[in-house]
Amino acid sequence: MPFIVFIGFFLLQDLGQVLISGLNNIQIIDSKTVEYIKKNQIYLIYPLKTVVVGALLILFFRNYPALKPVHFLSSLGIGILGFVIWVGLDPLLVRRSGEPEGYNPQFLSQGLNGLLLTFRVAGAVLVVPLMEEVFWRGFLMRYLIREEFEEVRLGTYSHVSFWVTTAFFVSIHGNQWTLAIPVGLLFGWWFLRTKTLGDVVLAHAVTNLLLGLYVVYTGKWYFW
Repeated sequence: MPFIVFIGFFLLQDLGQVLISGLNNIQIIDSKTVEYIKKNQIYLIYPLKTVVVGALLILFFRNYPALKPVHFLSSLGIGILGFVIWVGLDPLLVRRSGEPEGYNPQFLSQGLNGLLLTFRVAGAVLVVPLMEEVFWRGFLMRYLIREEFEEVRLGTYSHVSFWVTTAFFVSIHGNQWTLAIPVGLLFGWWFLRTKTLGDVVLAHAVTNLLLGLYVVYTGKWYFW
């Protein structure tokens, strides 16, 4: 449920862009207003998405498999490696045209800017890793092995389940999909190795945390 709602927010954002373009076509709003809304709607949608999906994760938390990391320090190391891969391979694997854009609320007032950055980091570190890993590796990877997925042990491998799950993980990362391939494989391997959701959630969270801090420090907003 949390993952479906998360994807629903992407669709809502796309639908909003179609709607305001339609309003522009019938001259209810001008082109300048359309561009402003398209560029800035993310600063409303992302905090809302973080709160709603976070609340759903809490609501369904008791239904998830054990999430306590077993290999804490090693998972931290995997998370650091994921960050190094993502940033290090970016110049080689990602081609961007024009001025790269991303989630950058610095044009807003200082207080609002800080609030939106807090939501962005909190979403990336606390919400996204748990939501994605519960869905990708806690559900989908086991469901592709057997419809009664709860009877499949965490970390069970099959060619189809591993590679299809990795492909879906890659597909939601937009123009950074080439970076998501090695990192998705790393997280998938770590899940198979540890056979725990807690360790891969922790690794994912560490990667996202370091990437978030890197973005804020360097101003390379296109990573977001």
